[in-house]
Amino acid sequence: MILSRKFYLRLIVLLLCVASGNDATAQFWKKEKPRRKVYTKYPPKPVAEVKKEEKKKKKRDIDYPASIKKDRYRIDVMIPLYLDELVKGGKPTPRSKWPDKAESGINFYEGIKLAIDTLATMGYTTDIYVHDISSAESGVEKMIKSDSLAKTDLIIGFVSAQHVDDLAKYAKSKKVNFISAFSPSDANVRDNPYFILMNPTLQTNCEEISKAAVKKRNKESLVLYKRMNNATDSAAYSYIIEDSKVKNLSEIDCDKLPDSATLAAAFDSMITNILIMPVIDVAYAEKLINQLDKYFPNYRFNIFGMPSWKNIVSTKKMIDFGDHIAINITQPYYFDQTVSFGMDIANKYRANFGGKPSELTFRGFELVYWMTDLLNKYGAVFNEKTSDNGMAIFTKFEFKPQWDTENNLFYIENKHLYLYHYQAGTVLVEQ
Repeated sequence: MILSRKFYLRLIVLLLCVASGNDATAQFWKKEKPRRKVYTKYPPKPVAEVKKEEKKKKKRDIDYPASIKKDRYRIDVMIPLYLDELVKGGKPTPRSKWPDKAESGINFYEGIKLAIDTLATMGYTTDIYVHDISSAESGVEKMIKSDSLAKTDLIIGFVSAQHVDDLAKYAKSKKVNFISAFSPSDANVRDNPYFILMNPTLQTNCEEISKAAVKKRNKESLVLYKRMNNATDSAAYSYIIEDSKVKNLSEIDCDKLPDSATLAAAFDSMITNILIMPVIDVAYAEKLINQLDKYFPNYRFNIFGMPSWKNIVSTKKMIDFGDHIAINITQPYYFDQTVSFGMDIANKYRANFGGKPSELTFRGFELVYWMTDLLNKYGAVFNEKTSDNGMAIFTKFEFKPQWDTENNLFYIENKHLYLYHYQAGTVLVEQ
């Protein structure tokens, strides 16, 4: 790993004081433009529109340049580490006093550090440049303007939605890949085969949730919660009803908490009630679920919710209902810490930093571990070789080009999602 002397000293001082890691996984959903026109009801399409769709162009092959092999590769990683705030006068701030905004980036960095150490023992010589983008000296805009990334072979961005478009455009201009490793927002990036979105978009998550709910449905009722006074929840609702397989359902308006009579009219005590709840707001979703537990203790509910619920369901805030309420959410990652590689990473983490690694630590490790292998095998333009994912040691990734209704390219997206099923204090993961 290549670091400036100032950066290196601050980071080393800070990490020497680390005692343990907290799982500060976060999702930042940005309202995206729908990829297709969305109708709350389905009017027949005009004949002219149907003919236009019939004539739309075919999906083209993506014309990537030849990938030139090199003896040494460079990866630039953009992470908000807040070192200016965490290390002052050469003295580190105790981890117990770190602001929440710093935890996620540090956890991700710790995984990268462990991956680099492991790769070095395997003979890889890739240079990793870590940039603290919270610093005025190495902010995203300044680095792009100064062309500081001109020699990079791969950009990894642990960045929020506001930086995605700029980094994607820069990567395209250099014909190297930019991997957005944190935000699920596509930032309305279009016509960019060098932009790889690791966290599937809100639309992709909603499509998977509706598919899973319909699959579980037999004769059970299917109830969809509808929240239109929140822009992101409104978009999620639209993505759900856009699915042609989601039919014969009833809806519950939840702009405000529905009363018990409204809920009772929608549910059946004799069957399992299948609920789709596209509510991103975790606190509000918790209130809606607590209503079901309070008003209907003898009813059975199988709830399909949003990926933003991960932290509260994993801390059992929403699964202590006995077995009459089950909760399902989608997630792009699953890290099995009971397998040998998982235990090895946990042991290395404890030896280097103390405590237990967070999910973000595993994500940082796996991403750099896999990408370093792809670079060394295939060069910087490895896009057509991502099926070679043997070094993605935990997670299934399925990188696929995304197209609009006229078959114009958007970008490359990881389309694989796991379904987490929480019930009665246990969790099952469907791959």
